[in-house]
Amino acid sequence: METKYKILIVEDDPLIREIYSGRLSLDQDIEVYTAVDGLDGLNKIRENTYDLIFSGIQMPNKTGFELYQELQNDTKLSNVPFVIFSHLGRVEDIQKARELGIKNFIIRGTTTPDEIATQIKDILNRYNSLGNFHSKQHKILIVEDDPEIRYIYRDRFGMESKIIVEEAVDGLDGINKIKENDYDLIFSGIQMPNKTGFELYQEVEQLQDKKHIPIVLFSHLGRLEDIEKSRELGVKYFLIRGQNTPNDILGQILAILNAQDKAYRLNIQKNSPDYSKFIEAFMGKDCIEYKDIDNMPIRIMLSKDLHPYTFFIELDCEDK
Repeated sequence: METKYKILIVEDDPLIREIYSGRLSLDQDIEVYTAVDGLDGLNKIRENTYDLIFSGIQMPNKTGFELYQELQNDTKLSNVPFVIFSHLGRVEDIQKARELGIKNFIIRGTTTPDEIATQIKDILNRYNSLGNFHSKQHKILIVEDDPEIRYIYRDRFGMESKIIVEEAVDGLDGINKIKENDYDLIFSGIQMPNKTGFELYQEVEQLQDKKHIPIVLFSHLGRLEDIEKSRELGVKYFLIRGQNTPNDILGQILAILNAQDKAYRLNIQKNSPDYSKFIEAFMGKDCIEYKDIDNMPIRIMLSKDLHPYTFFIELDCEDK
C-alpha cells in the first residue's frame, strides 16, 4: 500500500515497547511510534494523526484507561481504534474495559507477539476498508431461546459501536419483532420452542417488505439434517458455532452487512468463448444446462471487510 498505517505504542516499560515496536515494524504497511506513558501518549495523539493506539494499562502520570477516556471525550479522536493490553488479564481490568466500552482487549501472557501483530493488522484493515463501518449503525436481531448463548453474542456484537443489538427469546417472539421493526440482519438459532429457526426463515421469506433482510442461521455442531434442510430452503448463510469463535462470527456478519450495500452486475455474453468456463468454474456444471440461460442473472456482491476483497456470487440455476 502507498500510505502506511501509523501506530502509537503507549507503554512505560522500555523492554515491552521494544518488543512490540520491533515486531510491528516488520510489516511494511506499518509505521510505529512510541510514548513512554499515558500522558506522553495523549500529547502525541493530540499533535499527530494515528491509525491505531496500542496501549498498556498501568502507567505513571496517566493509565491506559484514563488515556482512553480522554480520547472518548474528544470528538476528533474518539473514533481512533484503541487496543489495550494486559499482561495477565486481571478480572478487574477486563470488567473495567467492558464498562468503558473498549472493544479490543488483548492478554499478552496468552498471546504471542506474532498473534498480536495479526490481530492489530486485522483491526486496521477492518477500519480502513469499512470506513469505520460506513459510519452507519446496523440493527441486528438475535433469536435464540438459550439465554447464555444470547448473552455471548449480544456482548460480542454490542462491542461494535456501529451495531445495535436486540433479542428475541424464540422463533415466535422473533417473527413478531421482525414484523414490527426494521432490522439489517437476523442472527437465529434453529431448535427453539414455539417456532424453529427454519420456520422463522420461511415466514420472513413470505413477507414482501422483509424478505430482503439477510438471515444467518447457526447450529452448534452442524448436524447433517440441519445443513440439508438449509439447502432445501435456500438459506444463504449457515454457521456452525462449534467451528467458529464469536470473533469469527462477528467478522462474517460484518462482511454480510457490508456486502448488502455493494451490489454489482456482471454481464457476460453467451457467445463469449469464456462464458461456459466461467459459469462452470464458479457455479457448477448444472448451471450450463439452465433452460433460460440467455436471461440468467449473475449477481456479484463485493465485501471489503478484509483484504483481499471477497466476492459473493449469487445465481439460481434451478431448471424451472
